[in-house]
Amino acid sequence: MKKFWKTLTDSWWGNILLGFAAAVIFYYVVLVNVLSSSTPVVAVVSGSMYHGPSDGKQICGIAIDGFKQFDDYWKICGETYEEFGITKEQFASFNFKDGFGVGDMPVVKGEGTYMVGDIIVYSVQGINAPIIHRIVKINGDGTYQTKGDNNNGQNPYEYSVSPSQIKGKVIFIIPKIGYFKVLTTRLFGV
Repeated sequence: MKKFWKTLTDSWWGNILLGFAAAVIFYYVVLVNVLSSSTPVVAVVSGSMYHGPSDGKQICGIAIDGFKQFDDYWKICGETYEEFGITKEQFASFNFKDGFGVGDMPVVKGEGTYMVGDIIVYSVQGINAPIIHRIVKINGDGTYQTKGDNNNGQNPYEYSVSPSQIKGKVIFIIPKIGYFKVLTTRLFGV
């Protein structure tokens, strides 16, 4: 056993294997349990939560000629939140009021309940990637309505998100380290 261990730790492939094993153990033993989520980290693969022009020309489906800050975002996208009774002042108090972009990596914590303004990660049958959108309304039956901050409306699956679909809420963003996932998603569809 000592010889095997020495061979493993003295080779580049052994170090890669050990690093991979350590990452898997850390993910499934530490992160899943500490954060109470089966999906404790995810990579952002779409621009639906970005607060700038996602294609360089549009935000919330509206063509723009310049964009600088939160006030610009609210002028363009605010009315979709006002339809839910969310004011500019309320939105400005939400976590991640400035959104986040493709390649960012949200850290997700499972909670018992969620509030309007929380950004949740949830699964939708038939969609491979988890959805990462903001809660805009809590329905009377205990389900949630969500919306992507850079979307000009809701997708059909966002009108009734059940608690069983939710993996947790975003508590922290690690910028740009999710680009590996973005690349593999775009190249291989995984």
